[in-house]
Amino acid sequence: MEVTKKAEYAISALVELAINSGEYISSKEIAMRQSIPPNFLPQIIATLGAKGWVEGVRGPGGGVKLLCDPQKITVREIVELIEGPIAITRCLTRGGGCSHQESCPLHNIWARAQAAMLDVLGDTTIADVVVAKESMENK
Repeated sequence: MEVTKKAEYAISALVELAINSGEYISSKEIAMRQSIPPNFLPQIIATLGAKGWVEGVRGPGGGVKLLCDPQKITVREIVELIEGPIAITRCLTRGGGCSHQESCPLHNIWARAQAAMLDVLGDTTIADVVVAKESMENK
C-alpha cells in the first residue's frame, strides 16, 4: 500500500487549518499555502467534513474551519479515512490475499513491520505535524 497524494493533501489541509485554528480559510488559500492542486480540495474537504473534523461555510467571510482538537486527529485516522484500511502487503488485508499464511516465513515479518508503521501513524497527530512544520520553517 502506498499513501497516495490525496491522503497527503488531506493531512496538509488539516495542518493548514490547525495552524489557523478557529478561523475560516478559503479553499483557494489552503491550496495555495500547502501546494495542493485546487481541484483536489473540494472532495477532500467534503470527506473531512463528513467525518466531523471540518466545517465549510459558503459566501463572503466563509471558508473552511477545523472543528476538532488537532491533538485528537492522528495521521493513521486520516490515511484510513481517505484510503481505507492500511496494509503493507495483500496478505495482511482483511480476508487475506494469501492462502499460505500458516506456512509463510514472511507473514510474521510483514505483520511486525505493519504493526510498527501503524503505531507511528497512530501516535502522530496533526498537532505533531504542525510542530514539525513550524520547527522546519524556523531553521
